[in-house]
Amino acid sequence: MLEKYRLYILKTCLTPHQPSGTLSYWRDYLFVSALIFVIPLCTIALIPGLYLSYLSNLWGLLIFDCMAFLGFIGIAGIPGIPLSIRKWIFIAITYMAGFFLIYFLGNFGPGLLYLLSVSVFMLLVLPEKYAFVSFILNLLTCIFFGWLIYREDLQQSYFSSTVDIQSWVAISSNLVFLSAMFSILIPMLFKGLRQSLEEQSQLETALKRQKEKLKQSLTDLETKNNELEHFTYVASHDLQEPLRMVTGFLQLLEKKYGHLLDAKGKTYINFAVDGAQRMRQLILDLLAYSRVKKIDGKAEPVDFNQLLEEIKLTFRPEIKRLKAEITSDTLPIVHGHSSFYFLLLQNLIGNALKYSKANIPPKIHIYLEERENEWLFQVEDNGIGIDPAYFEKIFVLFQRLHQRKEFEGTGMGLAIVKKIITSLGGEIWVKSSPGEGAVFLFTLPKLVQAA
Repeated sequence: MLEKYRLYILKTCLTPHQPSGTLSYWRDYLFVSALIFVIPLCTIALIPGLYLSYLSNLWGLLIFDCMAFLGFIGIAGIPGIPLSIRKWIFIAITYMAGFFLIYFLGNFGPGLLYLLSVSVFMLLVLPEKYAFVSFILNLLTCIFFGWLIYREDLQQSYFSSTVDIQSWVAISSNLVFLSAMFSILIPMLFKGLRQSLEEQSQLETALKRQKEKLKQSLTDLETKNNELEHFTYVASHDLQEPLRMVTGFLQLLEKKYGHLLDAKGKTYINFAVDGAQRMRQLILDLLAYSRVKKIDGKAEPVDFNQLLEEIKLTFRPEIKRLKAEITSDTLPIVHGHSSFYFLLLQNLIGNALKYSKANIPPKIHIYLEERENEWLFQVEDNGIGIDPAYFEKIFVLFQRLHQRKEFEGTGMGLAIVKKIITSLGGEIWVKSSPGEGAVFLFTLPKLVQAA
């Protein structure tokens, strides 16, 4: 019931579609909130006021109280009245209440308090151009009552003591002083508040524009990225056929006319075939990289222990040749996509085997740490290590730290690893120093959501 009452007055009095956050909005909202509370409070205060007026035979005050109460109900509940008119009617009623209380109850009654309260209320709910209206009204009121006292024409009741001009001047001058002070200080306060609100509004507008620009930039970036990935896939796929043809014809050339070529000619053919094969491997790596996109499809449980055994079978010739040892903690079952996880471990373990020390059997161990919402993997090896200056470079496409004659590869492996982990919602970093092996650390969420 109370909520319906509040909503009705807000809907009746407040201007629809008025922008919130402005000083004018808060002035209007404060006024309407005052209306919401004034009517119930007036109802409570009206009964003792009427009773007092009846006992004192103050029929003028009795009539005014009833009319004031009806006036408050009218400005709060009648639709279609402009809000500025409602404000002035409200102020007129409350100001007249103070006026009548002084007239009937004297200078020791609540009249002066009403006038001071109305002065402050006017400064809060009216625009700054009306700042000194309350001061002028209070000054004129005090002069008017001073003139009545001087003429000994002011009615007195048994609630007030005898009023003389000296006491009235002493008391009313405080009202005038406070009205003047409030008329100066409160507008200054509101001026600073208005500037703060305007600055906040400007900042919010600028932030909204920046968000829209950022959103558009992200959309454009995603579009360009999709176009680039599509181009990479198509170009990589289409380039394989010409390379196969070049390699095939070079091999036929060597087979059919090899007896006519000298050693230098055969070397040139070998260089060309090797270059074509490396180009083909590069294209295959580009294809693998272009296929690593955001997760789609339903995630399934993947046993990393079984995955590791499959990777050991893949690298079986290298493990046997290098006498490598690959061990691990008990690995978890992670929800996700086995093809991504396989490619991830395959590249990390393949790197550890490739960059092992000469004549020292590689030792690779996968450590596991369970966290609240993710798994932390550590792939540790005893290889040649990495200089800390290159920790960021190794995850960039086509970045190699060694000559091709030292270690084979296209520089794509760790770039693919980082893209996979990022797509899965994890992070990857490395700890290492030259000659002391490397530890690749990466996190994977316990539950991978479909995009």
